[in-house]
Amino acid sequence: MLRTKLIFIKRVLYKLKRSYGLPVQYYVVTESVTNPATGDKTTTYSKVDITRAIVLRAREYRSFVYDLAYISANKDFTTGGFFDPEDRQVIIEASDVAVDFEPNIDDFIIFQNCRYDVKEVLHFEDNYGWALTAKKIRGAPIIRIEDNTSVLNLGQGVTSEIVDSLTRSVTSVLELTGSLQEVV
Repeated sequence: MLRTKLIFIKRVLYKLKRSYGLPVQYYVVTESVTNPATGDKTTTYSKVDITRAIVLRAREYRSFVYDLAYISANKDFTTGGFFDPEDRQVIIEASDVAVDFEPNIDDFIIFQNCRYDVKEVLHFEDNYGWALTAKKIRGAPIIRIEDNTSVLNLGQGVTSEIVDSLTRSVTSVLELTGSLQEVV
């Protein structure tokens, strides 16, 4: 019975990846250090490229939140504010990431040049994947880690010309060429 359910989960994930699979960049907080003297916080991220994560459409709704003064004292002339949160459901299959991948609520996702903070992580049975609830952060700086490969080729060409039996003219050319390949 359990095996049948697990096979069903794999088939559903496969069908969802074919319909809604899109590339996302998942950023994991690897280290966070705070300097106690200055209060500066340094955070180090590592990037996981997921080629086909299941990104479900955002649910947009209008929400209203009362001002804190209204909640605490219920005084007159307090106001609230309307805002439009945009949440997405992101499903990541375990076969698309490394074995030691473990999503956390401190991580964030870059999808279509927008940042989404992970709010909730649900684990599938038998570690087949994760269902994440991600909240769009409007106006947040988008931090990207780009992969660049630099290739340097060192070539040397030597030509020799014999003028007569005692005189030889040797010309040596040393050339250094470089190419930069950007992997996005």
